[in-house]
Amino acid sequence: MHFGTMVILAALVIAIAVAFQPNEPKSQELQKEEPPQFVTAFSVEVEEGHEKEFIERFQRRARLIDKAKGFKGVYVLQHTQSANKFMVVTFWKDEASFRAWVNSEEFKKAHAQGGVPTKMTQLDTYRIVVK
Repeated sequence: MHFGTMVILAALVIAIAVAFQPNEPKSQELQKEEPPQFVTAFSVEVEEGHEKEFIERFQRRARLIDKAKGFKGVYVLQHTQSANKFMVVTFWKDEASFRAWVNSEEFKKAHAQGGVPTKMTQLDTYRIVVK
């Protein structure tokens, strides 16, 4: 991964981790919610002409991941200079929660339809060490 990409990802991770911390808890339930401690960054470069299809697939996804234990959120980012480059960033309570999702039947169902043609994919994982 390029240094510039890593800097942007680090800034994104910090900004989103902070966003998960409520400024003024509105209920007892929000106070108990744990911030994410584990982040995945899935870089995808799709074949030119398949950008819209990639975005639409995420918009109409089955949302099975939303029910996964320890799942905190997902963002799909599109590169500003290369429209066919994306980064799917997921936030998890911990690494064990992510690994459980990847090994689950729901994960297999969510990815059963396949995807759009890609040139490159790369999965990186991170632990949040400072918030």
